Amino acid sequence: MSLNLSRKIPQVQGEECKAGKIMDPFVDWGFKRLFGSEEHKDNLIGFLNLLLEPKSKIESISYVNTEFIPDQQDQKRCYFDLICVNSDGVRFLVEMQNCSKSNFNDRILYYTCSLITKMGKRGKDWDYADIKKVYSICLMNFKFGNNPSLRKDYALYDAINKDLFSDKLNIIMLQIPCLEAESISDCSEEYEFLLYLLNHMHKNMKTIEQLKKEVEQTNLPDDKKELFYKVLDTADVESLSEKERFQYEAELKYYRDTMNEYMWQRTEGRREGREEGRAEGRAEGRAEGIKEVAASMKQSGATVDYIAQVTKLSVQEIEQL
Repeated sequence: MSLNLSRKIPQVQGEECKAGKIMDPFVDWGFKRLFGSEEHKDNLIGFLNLLLEPKSKIESISYVNTEFIPDQQDQKRCYFDLICVNSDGVRFLVEMQNCSKSNFNDRILYYTCSLITKMGKRGKDWDYADIKKVYSICLMNFKFGNNPSLRKDYALYDAINKDLFSDKLNIIMLQIPCLEAESISDCSEEYEFLLYLLNHMHKNMKTIEQLKKEVEQTNLPDDKKELFYKVLDTADVESLSEKERFQYEAELKYYRDTMNEYMWQRTEGRREGREEGRAEGRAEGRAEGIKEVAASMKQSGATVDYIAQVTKLSVQEIEQL
């Protein structure tokens, strides 16, 4: 997806955050703070227990490296939003996707299989029986396929008799726009309550206090309410440090410009794309805008590898900024 980032990031730190107050979980930085940080890992544990309803609850997880480096140099690298493993060795890949990409389903399959492949170890002591379950959980801010629904669970089954072939590979797609609940009381499954909150946090039409009050009025068990309260507290931008606010604002702007460009492509892109001069001008503006975002992220303390992952610039280009 091409980007339109010709405008500079606001230099007044915290100004935009104060206006919004509630963090957008669909923004990469916000999503990783809510579910991908050591400080708030209970949010992810709670979400996994709600979604999977395991026989024995997940009590602890450990985050692992989100970059998959293949064994062969000419193979494609993978960059994940977040990966964690529980005490039983089960791996969970969790991603937020804001727009459909080419070969979207093949991409998810490749990512999931890459996690299984990485379980292999050299030496005669390793056996295929040591392969643990892998879950790819994709939160999607768009509808996908010919028959979209809120939740789709995929596994390996016999095509004729529907017998389970293996329970090791599991893909769960959560298409948030398919959530029909107009209020939190309309949610039927417990994981739907969390999706409802995330969706309203994204829309930014209600305050944290209003969403907490909705949770309070439900018949949910106290432990589930506490989980949702904690997620909402984590999303309070006023709790961020000055540096964190600047990082969030930078990615919020990046996200908005990216989505604006994506929507433009869907409506006007094909027509205006025929005008070669304009196309070249837009490409130059996008390139300059991306460099501005990278420079601001570098100034705010983001690592070079992370900036490269977000902006798709090379490490050498970032180091020269």
